[in-house]
Amino acid sequence: MTQTRLAAQTWRRLLLVVPFVLSLIPFSASAIDAPKNVRGTEVAQSMVKWEWDWVPGVKVYEVTVDGNFAGLTADPQLFSRDLWAGEHSMSVRAVDWSNNYSGHSATAKINVRSSFDGNSINKSYRVGEEPPTQVAAQQPPAQNTSAPAATNRSQSANNGSRVPTNLRATQTASKTIRWEWDAVSGAANYELNVDGIIVGLTSDTNYTSRNMWIGEHSLAVKAVTGDWKYSAQSETLKFRVQPGNGSSSNTVAAAPPAPQSNNQNNNNSANDTGLIDPASWGMQDIYKRPDYELVFSDEFNGNTLNPARWNAQLRWDGEFNGERYEYRVVNGEDQFYVNTLTADQGHKDTILPVYNPFKFNGSRLGIQAVRNPLKRWDSNDTYGPLYNMVSQQAFMSGAISTYDKFTQKYGYFEARIKIPSHVGTFPAFWLHHQKRAWEGTRRSEIDIMENLGHAPWYIYNSFHYYNNVSASYYGDDNFLRPQPDGQIYTGTDYSQNFHTYAVEWKPGYIAWYIDDQKVSELWNENVNHEELYLILNLAMGGNWTNFPANSGGLGREWYDHFPNANDINNFRDPMLEIDFVRVYRRK
Repeated sequence: MTQTRLAAQTWRRLLLVVPFVLSLIPFSASAIDAPKNVRGTEVAQSMVKWEWDWVPGVKVYEVTVDGNFAGLTADPQLFSRDLWAGEHSMSVRAVDWSNNYSGHSATAKINVRSSFDGNSINKSYRVGEEPPTQVAAQQPPAQNTSAPAATNRSQSANNGSRVPTNLRATQTASKTIRWEWDAVSGAANYELNVDGIIVGLTSDTNYTSRNMWIGEHSLAVKAVTGDWKYSAQSETLKFRVQPGNGSSSNTVAAAPPAPQSNNQNNNNSANDTGLIDPASWGMQDIYKRPDYELVFSDEFNGNTLNPARWNAQLRWDGEFNGERYEYRVVNGEDQFYVNTLTADQGHKDTILPVYNPFKFNGSRLGIQAVRNPLKRWDSNDTYGPLYNMVSQQAFMSGAISTYDKFTQKYGYFEARIKIPSHVGTFPAFWLHHQKRAWEGTRRSEIDIMENLGHAPWYIYNSFHYYNNVSASYYGDDNFLRPQPDGQIYTGTDYSQNFHTYAVEWKPGYIAWYIDDQKVSELWNENVNHEELYLILNLAMGGNWTNFPANSGGLGREWYDHFPNANDINNFRDPMLEIDFVRVYRRK
């Protein structure tokens, strides 16, 4: 992301994926059963949880949504987010450990509504099994107050039904939990919340979770009557999955309480000045690492950036130089970063009325790039005053960072992100040095996630540091590539869904993770030098974009630099989406 990596990025080459691709070619379409009981549930605004019954002998499932490949998952479930209002479809194939594919399942279809109503659960139907009247099937059953059973379906009109009790759990197999609870008189269904996520409804008094991580999990249950009245939520059952088939205590206990402070307010409120978003304490997955404690978070459930946690710029961009604010271009990139939290009056007057790249929908932050309406000429200045720099850049975009607000040495750093799939995009989640050249820095940098949008199947991990840094000398570059490779390829198109990217940083060691699975690691004492702050940004173009294809780039000639006229004509306002950012330290 900075000039520090230009020389180092030439190492990047395309992974030799032919053996991997060949290993996925099915040699038998009937060696494993096709998934059954495919279904979908609308669980939030523009979000559907697709599910199917577990298939014996399965390694992964290949999921197709709306006719397009949606991803591979080891769980018999997959979430589709940001769906348009209207009909959507899903089918799935099972893949066994010999890479044999099943046939396609039946197709589940669901109508996503323009406005989500949590008291009116919208479920799918299977093609060939359509209900007689589809409109009626999308609505909750009409209330019938004269029905004899209705008198036993609620404690009051407010809470819908009695609260489920006697929650218990058993580990029945490796990474498998069977949850159970006592039946509630009058309940037609039970709404299940596993690890802080609503996983759907069941009419049974048990539910099985598979492929769970080793560590602590939770369950809470609501009873739902036939006329769609919800009880209050049960107490939370915590259960620890052990390696192998061992089980642990079934004791019912509340989730760990949030620390007491004066900052327990809604995100982005005037009084929310803490480094931890109060909304994070309601997320059960923040407790899944028992050796760590949360020290920084943002769930982005508000409608603006919280200035107690974030800057809306890179540290060196828009710095005051004693006479004016200087704006900078690094890596030959083609965006101008709009700073909605700027102190530069010229930026406030000239840029902010034109465009705001930060888009909030109540549950995530989007950083969206657009063509720059203030571009006036073509120039290649690397720094200069506001008017000069904004007038030469092809795009406007955004960046957020925690410099001078939050830094940490060692810990667990994670963000749940959906990258764009668009030629020219360069999204990144990275850690950068807080110290300046005269303060003893080695210009350390940990790249947790980088991607080039024309190849959304590749994620890059790396570590940078410099020797002999001084106020007058930038330093000698050292680029360290983790093992087995800093270029990650799993066959997944990472632009299709949100994925959690993380590093665990310990003395002499960094491990990179995607969706809680370790993908690379590095042992080197030079990782120990200094505290780092967080950055998430959506860059456009840059020197790496034009690199040869065997380095991950577009493979264009030097004179055909992004963005050319065709790139501009095909530009479609790509967006980097961020569900949450969380940082932990060891207890």
